[in-house]
Amino acid sequence: MLTRKADTFSRTHAVTLGYMGTVQARKGNVEAACHTWAQALYAMEGVQSGRAREAAVNMRRVLSPFRNRGISIAAEIDERAKAVLERVA
Repeated sequence: MLTRKADTFSRTHAVTLGYMGTVQARKGNVEAACHTWAQALYAMEGVQSGRAREAAVNMRRVLSPFRNRGISIAAEIDERAKAVLERVA
């Protein structure tokens, strides 16, 4: 029986959620994007991957216009993505 490695699945799941969050944000639903990205960041725990790193970079890029607008969930996701980048760098 063939099975996927847990870390490969986690990476794929995290990257897919990262893409989904970006689509939601670009459609104007930043709050939904942040909830999706929160799931992505959770899935990234323990994952060492260039694709996962790029997803975190993209989260921060998309959130950059919202950093100083007082949107607490956006600030939280930005900080979590920053922490992931410090860990994976």
